[in-house]
Amino acid sequence: MNPNKILKSKKAFGAFCVCALYALMVNVNMVQRARILAEKRSLSKVLDGNECTIEPIADVVSVPDDATKTLIASYPGSGKRFAWNVISAMSNHAVADDWDFSETLTKKTMAIKTGWPHKEGVWSWGKWMDQVVLLTRNPRWAIPSYHTMRYELDYSDGWSESYIRIPYTYTERPTVAVWESWRDAHFDTEMERWANYIDFWMSGGKQTVDGKTETHSRCLYSEIECKPKAVIDFDTFYSEHPTSEFFKLSSVLDSTQNVEMIAAAARFCVLDKVFDDKTLHNANRDGAGPVQSAFMFTTAQLKTMLDTTTELRDKYATDPDAVSLVFILNNYINQINSEYMYTVYMS
Repeated sequence: MNPNKILKSKKAFGAFCVCALYALMVNVNMVQRARILAEKRSLSKVLDGNECTIEPIADVVSVPDDATKTLIASYPGSGKRFAWNVISAMSNHAVADDWDFSETLTKKTMAIKTGWPHKEGVWSWGKWMDQVVLLTRNPRWAIPSYHTMRYELDYSDGWSESYIRIPYTYTERPTVAVWESWRDAHFDTEMERWANYIDFWMSGGKQTVDGKTETHSRCLYSEIECKPKAVIDFDTFYSEHPTSEFFKLSSVLDSTQNVEMIAAAARFCVLDKVFDDKTLHNANRDGAGPVQSAFMFTTAQLKTMLDTTTELRDKYATDPDAVSLVFILNNYINQINSEYMYTVYMS
């Protein structure tokens, strides 16, 4: 037999094996993914005495076209997963995600979570959303949390790569050495993106391109009010007990037209249930890798973080619509400054 034909046959067989292995891997991941997503869709059931249970949602029920739909926007790593499950449990409606990994984006849900306009997000809902809730988090914790997700997704660059890595999300944290390498390469960029993200939504969608500030076309022509109805600090919201941020969110959802919420007293119960179920959020990583506080910043980076957060606070200090944001940023500044001063003292 011709040696070239033999070589081609071997290459063809090798290619077939690679394709078959990839297809098997994707199929296995799809099965895992379907199971994971089913477990994360939380349906609450109110019992006597304001007790409750949370069970998987079997069917996604679309809300009416005239219902008020809410976009949950946040910089990556700022607690959208926890907020997603709390909203779902309080409303008994599924919450979609902008990349549609939940496979509910086309089913007219009452809320969608997104990281847009950060590069990790995508405007995929057309004109379906009506209002915005901005979820913020101290960059001291948001940036490491964002990196952990990037690590779990194996630093994927596209939808398909992220898709097959879904079973690995919320499962482990990287080593400190891996974190420090990524941190030093990406800190300046992500610190700027964090501030720009908040500024974009608080300004109603304004952004500066080539020295010119203008409102993004999405906020002009997509029938959405881009200025947030509420600003919620994740680190305060992330509690098994109701906090000011929980009541802010409840207030926005209560004013949502044609979407019925569960009884107010029972909401405390579902908050407690979601918080206790660590598989529904970041706490599922505990015990698999270093603790969150191990992912630190250099003194110079903390100084940049402090200056950037202060500059953002000062920009909105006199804005009557930004009182909540300014209060939240002041807390961040105090926390960052304490760590910064400690590192200066120890150096």
